[in-house]
Amino acid sequence: MSYSESVRSYTGERFTDTDFTDATLTAVTFVKCDFRGVVLSGALLEKCRFSACAFDFARLNDALCRGTAFENCTFSGASLFVSVFDGCRCTGCNFAGADLTGWSVRGGVLDYCVFDGCMLRRQDFSGVSLRGANFSEADLEKADLSGCDLTETVFRNAKMKDADLRRAKWARTDIRFAKLQNTAIDLDGAVYLANCLGAVVR
Repeated sequence: MSYSESVRSYTGERFTDTDFTDATLTAVTFVKCDFRGVVLSGALLEKCRFSACAFDFARLNDALCRGTAFENCTFSGASLFVSVFDGCRCTGCNFAGADLTGWSVRGGVLDYCVFDGCMLRRQDFSGVSLRGANFSEADLEKADLSGCDLTETVFRNAKMKDADLRRAKWARTDIRFAKLQNTAIDLDGAVYLANCLGAVVR
């Protein structure tokens, strides 16, 4: 199916042959739609909603997503090179295998998203809600997670050299097996980490 600016909602449609390069999509809802391999480079996605959509191997290079919601979407093999998520709400999305080079996240929510094995060096997540997110095996060297909600977040075997975790909210966070080196934490973080390791701060 081809995209029409006059249609505000799509369900179960395939857009695999549609070119969204430099397109502007505003307040459009997509449910269970197929965007696999689609080019959205330079596109503006503003106040849209994508639910259970597949963006596998799509190209979102230099795309601006502003106030947009992504719910249970997949991005395996997708390229988000220098794309911007500004005030977006992403819940239950899978970014494992995506190219997140230069990806910019400005506020918003990334709850229960999967970043297994992702390269996220120098990524700025400051102030973002990361509740239940999975960063197993991810490279978070010099990443800024200051002020993030890390409730139930998983960092199993994540590389966190020189990462900033100050002012983060800790609750049932799985950080015991993260690879910490010169990682910045505050007193609350130190107490939580000590408790995880069976120690007591006195």
